[in-house]
Amino acid sequence: MEVSKQQRAFFRKLYLSHLISQEQLNVTALQKLTGMPRRTIQDTLKDLSDIGIQCSFIQQEGGRNNAGFYQVDCWGPIDPSWINNNLALLEDVLQISR
Repeated sequence: MEVSKQQRAFFRKLYLSHLISQEQLNVTALQKLTGMPRRTIQDTLKDLSDIGIQCSFIQQEGGRNNAGFYQVDCWGPIDPSWINNNLALLEDVLQISR
């Protein structure tokens, strides 16, 4: 399947949003799960609002600086069930082996 750079970026946003909606993950955990570079994950999470997804970082009480996890606050126009039903496609396009 031919996928443009823009489609891949869109799929990456959907995939990372799905992961952080399933469990409490930080950038390090996302790196381990996906094999994506740290900067790619950080940039993708920062740009989720471009597609209407609202995401926030929850700082853990008493933890060191930046100890916490991400959560999806609002999916906006995105249907999370579509992501669940097409997870294999997203992983294939993003070359994620799980």
